[in-house]
Amino acid sequence: MKDLIFGLIGGTALLMYGVDTMGEGLERASGAMMKKLLSILTGKVWSAFLVGTFLTALVQSSTAITVLTVGFVNAGLMKLPQAIGIIYGANIGTTITAQLMAFSFNFKLTEVALPVLGIGFTINYFAKNRTIKNFGQALMGFGMMFLGLKILNQGIPFMQQSPTLRYFFETYASIPIIGILLGAVATAMVHSSAATVGLVMILGQAELIDLTSAVAIMLGDNIGTCITAQLASLSGNIHARRTAWAHTLYNIFGVIIVALVLPYFVRLIEITTAYFQPNGDIGTQIANSHTLFNILSAIVFLPITKYYVKFLETIIKGKGMEHELQSVYLDRLLMDTPAAAFKAAIEEVIRGTEITKNMMKNVMEALFENDINKIEQVNKDEEIVNQLQKDITNYMVELSRKPLSDTNSIIVHGMISSINNIERMGDHITDVARLVESKIKKNLVFSDAAIEELKQLIELISWMYDNTIILLKERNLELVKSTIELEDKVDDLCKEFANNHIIRLEAGKCSVESGVIFLDIINHFERIADHIHKVCLLSKDELQGVLRPIEISTVDAVEVR
Repeated sequence: MKDLIFGLIGGTALLMYGVDTMGEGLERASGAMMKKLLSILTGKVWSAFLVGTFLTALVQSSTAITVLTVGFVNAGLMKLPQAIGIIYGANIGTTITAQLMAFSFNFKLTEVALPVLGIGFTINYFAKNRTIKNFGQALMGFGMMFLGLKILNQGIPFMQQSPTLRYFFETYASIPIIGILLGAVATAMVHSSAATVGLVMILGQAELIDLTSAVAIMLGDNIGTCITAQLASLSGNIHARRTAWAHTLYNIFGVIIVALVLPYFVRLIEITTAYFQPNGDIGTQIANSHTLFNILSAIVFLPITKYYVKFLETIIKGKGMEHELQSVYLDRLLMDTPAAAFKAAIEEVIRGTEITKNMMKNVMEALFENDINKIEQVNKDEEIVNQLQKDITNYMVELSRKPLSDTNSIIVHGMISSINNIERMGDHITDVARLVESKIKKNLVFSDAAIEELKQLIELISWMYDNTIILLKERNLELVKSTIELEDKVDDLCKEFANNHIIRLEAGKCSVESGVIFLDIINHFERIADHIHKVCLLSKDELQGVLRPIEISTVDAVEVR
């Protein structure tokens, strides 16, 4: 009995650690390609499904792919339908490990466990190239996985002779609902469906469970594997939570459907295995049940994905806020993928620019309509912009501590400078809001000429905002020249309008107090245009990794007033 217990503990530990090591090595070896494919994925659900299948088959970790997908959705780099397609594929790709285990039983691959482990260690220890080292780590994982299976396999005679084990599995595990719960709990605890499927194969080989019980536990595995994505989504936005629930509910629905027709599904497994693999044993049948379940689930859900998305959007609702105080796109899950992390940060810079543009709109509506209620929204938006500055700066500083290329280091600097300029825009607009509030409360009046001049400036500044937002989104460098010209025009008009207003003051066409407020407003407008201009130049160069010392020194010299 002691040999059985130690064999089970040691074999299970090796199996689980081997699966993790293999997956980690494969993920690192192919990580750049994997993350690049995910980050540039722009196709439909079908293409996302194929990419998810391919990448998960490559790295052998549906958890890694799903968690990364949650991060991409949270950062706004991927839409929910694409993410769901990847999840469909990831569930299929991860079944390759179970097929390898079944293959190892049939062809005695467990006998080469130690040589594979030794070769993997040698490569990992002596190789200088990082990709080759990671490949060596993956081989070590393969070796440990096979060695764990071998040790567990050697315990089969002891398992068969244990009346306690036989009683437990015959009495309890043979009940499908208990088998499903057992599989779900076990997989949630070890965070590896491949490891629990491997253990189920051993139990099947030992004749402690039949195929029906094994399939029930396998169904539970597919539910338990969702826990990691759920944990990853807890700190994410509504889109990340929908993605995690898309994974969980997809597996739950699939399990419910198959559980309702379990005898027929088991018969289908027996027929397909007998036809395609006549020499296959119960281990092969269990591996095939894992693969076939996920293929059938994908076939059912792929055509109805758009309805599934609507269902998720209906049951998992957002907070309905126009702007969330915290950052929307930044996600620490993307830190190991600089390209994706920078894309997320740029999305936040765009968001900050759009918020300050909306602040300008509200403050001018308050001025022209004498509506003091608009000022309250301006102050709320200012809080959001201030928080964005802190979040993006902290995110970039944390990212800068990782090994980055020279180009990426420049982008970090440009990103911080950009959000600092956006925060200064918010400060100036808030100052304008205070001036407008003072004007309204004191019932001060601007002349028609002054109002018309302000409208001209607002129109030019709005064009500058639009150009910069498009430039950040589309990298249309033709807009840089246009924005520079607009900024020059704003400078010229501010000087001209200041002189005009002094003339109006001298002519007695407006009060001194109104005149002071007007001059302060156009001064702030000129500063706002300066900061938009700087963000535009940064988006042209630093955010593309080209250092411009003169412009950076200008940006970083924060104005003190």
